[in-house]
Amino acid sequence: MVRFFAILILILFIACEKNDVGNNDGDNSENSFPEANSYITPPNNQTCTGNLISPIQIQVNFEWEDFYDAEDDYLTYTFSIINQASSTEVVNETLTATNISVILDKGVTYSWNVVGTDSDGASTSGPFWQFQTPFDSVSNYAPFPATLLSPINGESLSSAVLSWEGNDPDPGETDQLKYDVYLGTTNPPILVSANTTEQSHSQALTPGIYFWKIVSKDPNGNSSISQIRQFEIE
Repeated sequence: MVRFFAILILILFIACEKNDVGNNDGDNSENSFPEANSYITPPNNQTCTGNLISPIQIQVNFEWEDFYDAEDDYLTYTFSIINQASSTEVVNETLTATNISVILDKGVTYSWNVVGTDSDGASTSGPFWQFQTPFDSVSNYAPFPATLLSPINGESLSSAVLSWEGNDPDPGETDQLKYDVYLGTTNPPILVSANTTEQSHSQALTPGIYFWKIVSKDPNGNSSISQIRQFEIE
């Protein structure tokens, strides 16, 4: 009888060992996402001169810091540029380097972004930066489209305070910007506040899906329109 129980215990021990091995086949450690690093050039919210290529085009150099990857995986970068006025993507390149030179039209506001992807397919997006390419004979530039900070696009929440950031490429004009706030349950939204100097707006909202945008205006009569974002009040 003692021998029987000893054999039974041995069988159970071996079974547990096999089960443990089966649960640990391969490397169970989770792959972490890359971490975005700093962009270097062109500077955010500024006029970028670049190298003159023709009367209507300039060459702009882009550079950013390597993204950090905890597993030290091989990284590739998806680099994109968007024409802010038309909301069209004008460049989309996959790179292994952390720099690229691009020929762009003059007198256009662009935004750019880098997405880092590791060898396991995990991706992380860096921020969107924006810049203005120069006009030939302009004494004053339009403001950059406002950067919408909160609520996040598609976010669901019980109450909302709209917040944004305005910038102007002309020295000293960022602090002089005024904003028109558009908000409503229809798209496009309606004007709810005009010529505010604040960069936030709050009001009581009933449950539903809301759309919002910001129009930025400088003291010289120039203006720009942000993207339209949406959020839900539960």
